[in-house]
Amino acid sequence: MLFSYYQETHLEQWINSKYRSSGLLDAKQHDIERIAEAFDIELVYAACPSFSDNEERVIFLNKHMDDAKARVIFFHELCHVLRHSGDQRYMPSLFKHAQETEADHFVLYAAVPFYMFEKLPIPDHRSEAIPYLADAFHIPLDLAEQRLDQIQRRVLQGSLIAAAQEAERKQPEPEVRWSTETQRILSQLEEQLSKKE
Repeated sequence: MLFSYYQETHLEQWINSKYRSSGLLDAKQHDIERIAEAFDIELVYAACPSFSDNEERVIFLNKHMDDAKARVIFFHELCHVLRHSGDQRYMPSLFKHAQETEADHFVLYAAVPFYMFEKLPIPDHRSEAIPYLADAFHIPLDLAEQRLDQIQRRVLQGSLIAAAQEAERKQPEPEVRWSTETQRILSQLEEQLSKKE
């Protein structure tokens, strides 16, 4: 896979910057206790449903939960603590939905940071790559599959854009451009790919 074509989103850049400045450089350092400490967030394991308190900067995780599932919930709640304000019980549903959507995207980027991913010897075969990622980042298989698919889509998108730019650059005459229909299709493809993120 040609990782040079991968383009990080603004949210992903923000997460990666925070991780790197906190000394979280590889998958071996990527444990939730260390991440919570790096962000000055109290992590409490209790016999209660998992939730977070933004103002107190605390995340409660159910102590009886499977480790991989607990990590997913931790990253979701981490987004709420770091990036959101307000009490969702009292906010308009669209605002709450926007926060939840961002938290779901945050989970993918925070659970499998691209700068850590690209350093790993990811197997070529999907059937081996998914369990490898799940094991390396201690996440459920479905999340590993979702992140792998996202990375592959972004690499494909980047390579298509680079190929289109190179083809345009090599055009013998500047007035020769992509047809209106081709431009429309490329724009539609870019919009569809960005909506999946």
